[in-house]
Amino acid sequence: MMTINHDEHVGAWVKHHARQLSRKAIADGFKPSALHEYTDTDNNPTHWRIRLKHPGTGEKWIRPMMRDGAGFALKQPDYPNGTPLYRLHELVANQHSPVLIVEGETCTDELAKLGSLATTSGAADSAGKADWSILAGGIATVWPDNDEAGQRYAQAVKAALEAIGCTVAVIDVAALDLPAKGDCVDWLAMHPNATAADVHALLKIDPRESTESGDQGAADTQAPPETAPESDAATIASLAALPALEYDRCRIAQAKAMGVRPATLDGLVKSARTDEDAPQTPFTEPEPWHEPVDPAVLLSSVAETVRRFIVLEPEQADAAALWVAFTWFADVVEVAPLAIINAPEKACGKSQLLTLFGRLVARPLPAANSTAAFLFRAVELWEPTVLIDEADTFIRENEELKGLVNAGHTRQNAFVGRVVGDNHEPRLFKVWGAKALAGIALEKHLPDSTMSRAVVFNMRRKLSGERVERLRHADAGLFDRLASMLARFADDYREQVRTARPSLPDALGDRAQDNWEPLLSVAQCAGAEWVKRATAAALQLSGVADASQSAGNELLTDIQHVFESKKLDRISTADLIAALIEDDEAAWATYNRGRPLAPRQLARMLGGYGIKSKNIRKDYEQYKGFDREQFADAFTRYVSPPPENSRPAVPNAANPIDTGWDVGRMGNSWDGEKPAIVPPKPAPNKAWDGGTDKTPVFGDEGNTHADSEIF
Repeated sequence: MMTINHDEHVGAWVKHHARQLSRKAIADGFKPSALHEYTDTDNNPTHWRIRLKHPGTGEKWIRPMMRDGAGFALKQPDYPNGTPLYRLHELVANQHSPVLIVEGETCTDELAKLGSLATTSGAADSAGKADWSILAGGIATVWPDNDEAGQRYAQAVKAALEAIGCTVAVIDVAALDLPAKGDCVDWLAMHPNATAADVHALLKIDPRESTESGDQGAADTQAPPETAPESDAATIASLAALPALEYDRCRIAQAKAMGVRPATLDGLVKSARTDEDAPQTPFTEPEPWHEPVDPAVLLSSVAETVRRFIVLEPEQADAAALWVAFTWFADVVEVAPLAIINAPEKACGKSQLLTLFGRLVARPLPAANSTAAFLFRAVELWEPTVLIDEADTFIRENEELKGLVNAGHTRQNAFVGRVVGDNHEPRLFKVWGAKALAGIALEKHLPDSTMSRAVVFNMRRKLSGERVERLRHADAGLFDRLASMLARFADDYREQVRTARPSLPDALGDRAQDNWEPLLSVAQCAGAEWVKRATAAALQLSGVADASQSAGNELLTDIQHVFESKKLDRISTADLIAALIEDDEAAWATYNRGRPLAPRQLARMLGGYGIKSKNIRKDYEQYKGFDREQFADAFTRYVSPPPENSRPAVPNAANPIDTGWDVGRMGNSWDGEKPAIVPPKPAPNKAWDGGTDKTPVFGDEGNTHADSEIF
């Protein structure tokens, strides 16, 4: 009997689904070109990219594909930190080696055949959606395609990498004599005998590209003492001429290259700027503290200062200190949690706390009554900490500002599209950054999506016996001193916060974990005691925030109670509504503008959870209603289980990739025909030798095989 390798089974299974999902395009004349496999750091597949090309028009058909339950779907996983880079496991294994970055997986595979370490984020518009963190602090060369989109890609990649401390150069494609839209595959076809060394020797646009090599002596790599100061002066002069935003993006990498602290470089650049050259901003940047600070002492001082002027619980003050500190690290974290200062009534100290934040955060920008146009441009240009008071009236009806606030929660999605000018040109505005909102009963005025993106400070009115100092009577220099220490803290610990991967409390939901990750990263710098305090604050404040349910979640909770209390397995729509409005404290008796919840409203709210009414029988008559089992999945996902008599939970299907068997490594071709399908074994194959060949599964666009050999 012929033995068939398990990886071949799995490869055939994946190719079969790729063909099935692209069958309409194939029927329209597209030909299979490649199936590229993306992996995690351990070389386990996470998703694929199907690539087809029309032989007549040259048009491309490219779609992502991922595991979805027992099958596959044309989508990719929701990566919280951005899409992983192609051939990620190779980058992990060679983390200190120079890497080439190109557009597209085909180019990456061709360079890998030469022995070069190469990767890509995908197409020309993918740079802002990728997770580049694996390359932090390394050396990279970008090889763009020979067109305008390629140049935009190169600049976007360069900016993203320099922001995480990389040294980046860009190959001068204009000097390569490539055709229009030509890429590295075209260059390699023109130079069939080229080696990896030839590729790395190509002319770079960046004149600061290092030309050092292993056989050069110290005399060759070190500038003469009399010329070094002149080179530094030229570098500082060029930095002084940059706009504020561009300088902020490259300051850390340049400081590292010059062997100085970022704060020292800031001072030199500031001195080199004339008044008219200096970018105009509304901020007075504090001078970093003259000596290193103890993070634990600093955070404790900030927390104590907050409680000195504001009535807060200790955990709330700790959270406030961490959020203030986080604003100084906004350029190196991936999530920017909102700070929502919420009060049930007036005179609870919400505006005072927001004012105190304004004295301590990085680049504070009070924004009450500012126009949306101003804020979009200010956030993009200055990357400030936006402080919005009276948010219950200012932002409630302003959809533009809601978009700015929500989109700025994660770095990879921190872009909002608008049309500008008389010609209505489309433009993407970058809205990344820290934001704090203060208002009354904000849970009623802000969308659930906004509240879930926040660390919520629920304020309370001061009792007669509680004593705090007036903020306007604060000691002269108190807040300036703390801001200066925070600036030094950020300079000294920026890299540690950027690479931190703190342990997140399992009791927090996914969104709450996202919100608290940067704050816990800051706490790690201050030692175990502050990690403990930060965790306690996260649990307490998230518990308070989670108590405010969405209307849909509240409805599910109350329906679960109806089934449990009445011990029912099915119920008619009319009886369910009657049971819901029995509770005088619930919202359903007056939900419909003072009248009871209507059947149509019930159907619409449950439809969002995939629950629809059906015909049920009761006393020989037929009614519209629901079986309890219809709610099982929604109860498990969205509602805490009842304390007793709970029904068994449905299996957890939250991770569509983890399905109990490893897709493994596939062959290097797919011919578009149905392969022999052998169901994969339930256990992963551990016999693979760990090789790193990632030739596209379908072949590549330059192949000379017949279709039957490709697909």
